[in-house]
Amino acid sequence: MANVQVPVGMSYSTLVAIGAFGDGPVQMTCPTCHQTVVTKVDFSSGVLTYLFCGGLFFCGFVLGCCLIPFCFDRLKDAKHTCPSCKTLLGVYKRL
Repeated sequence: MANVQVPVGMSYSTLVAIGAFGDGPVQMTCPTCHQTVVTKVDFSSGVLTYLFCGGLFFCGFVLGCCLIPFCFDRLKDAKHTCPSCKTLLGVYKRL
């Protein structure tokens, strides 16, 4: 399983539930608003995205083809937020 980062200030009991984060939405209880919600997932470029970009660049795909990894969510990190209070609940890092 890839690394999961937890925002500063969360308790250890929250860390146990965080292990289920992946690239899809997760149902959990928000530690801030205490509601049971399905997390909202936003994707952002991470280390794996840049490694694929660099790999394609060095293989000779320099005319814009090296930017293709930025179009795929499967290569990006997933940020889970609460849809009610917009609190960052965790980040699923690909690498």
